[in-house]
Amino acid sequence: FLLSTSIKTEIIDEIRICALRVSFKEDSLQSTTGDGSFLKENLGIDCGAYTIDPPPHDKSYFQSQLIAVNNYFRSVSYGNFGINLNESTVYPIGKDDSFILPNKMNYYNPYDSTEVQEKLITDLFYDALSIADSNGINFENYDLIVVFHAGIGQDFSLPFLDPTPEDIPSTYIDQKMIE
Repeated sequence: FLLSTSIKTEIIDEIRICALRVSFKEDSLQSTTGDGSFLKENLGIDCGAYTIDPPPHDKSYFQSQLIAVNNYFRSVSYGNFGINLNESTVYPIGKDDSFILPNKMNYYNPYDSTEVQEKLITDLFYDALSIADSNGINFENYDLIVVFHAGIGQDFSLPFLDPTPEDIPSTYIDQKMIE
């Protein structure tokens, strides 16, 4: 059985990304990874002989993530789509700076509270945008806003095995969710 479909989507321009680095109020909770800030040095959390996403998680680290995503998009689109790296920016501008959100990490993803999870993750995005806006960032210069947060992503749910169930999951926030 062979299915052949031809779908053509016209890409008219590269996207401009506003990347916001956000951290949380410092904590010593066991239910989240880290203390609410970005890693600046290797803490010995390795995968065998390999270090996954080695620190420092500074501005250069996140700029390299945009470059990697751009390379991926350009490869899979045969050069028809990518990120405008010259007009994309990682904020804040300082090498080791981040916007500090008004809450600890666990506030945005409380354990066993699925009924409010979407609202609180949206609050994280809203808080990040509010802080960035108060620091003079003009979002109209960008097509997409990405929030890079401190800590490890909570991208699976195994409550009986997961020692840090209040880490933040990856997600997509749209205008309707914010409203």
